[in-house]
Amino acid sequence: MSRLPASPRFSARRRTLLLGAAAGAVLVLAGCATSGASGSADTGLSSSTLFELRGATTVPTQGWIKARLSEPPGGDIYLAPRAALDAGDVQRASAQKDAAGRAVLVLQFSPTGTARLAAASRELMGRQLAAVLEGRVTNVASVQGPMTINTMALTGLSSFEDAVRLANLLSKGN
Repeated sequence: MSRLPASPRFSARRRTLLLGAAAGAVLVLAGCATSGASGSADTGLSSSTLFELRGATTVPTQGWIKARLSEPPGGDIYLAPRAALDAGDVQRASAQKDAAGRAVLVLQFSPTGTARLAAASRELMGRQLAAVLEGRVTNVASVQGPMTINTMALTGLSSFEDAVRLANLLSKGN
């Protein structure tokens, strides 16, 4: 069976489809997001921490960090004491807009970060995972299965400019 020669058009289309599929698969976090959730000085979340993924629950759990959800349904969320992933696991970051014009932060993880995400999602299956940007919980979602992709899209940002700023900061660290 002969292979078709790779053309720049095919490569660009394939790259777009792969990014779209990866972002769509992980938009579980965006689609189930609770935007506007916030950490505060008494939660133990630091605003200097650019990015973390942590296990999360709505049930008070000893040793877990309490954060307040300001969007419906509101209430408190408790974050695992240790991050499953952090900014060091981000290989590249970019800002985009979704179909509705909302800001989206697209993160591409290193091979080590991808492995850490897969392990964390297996451990948290049937439970929740929270994305924390600069000490603020931006997304919370139920983990439905192992996440073996290396790309994640996060919403809950205040503006496209904020997404660009965070993408630049996360990309500088690598």
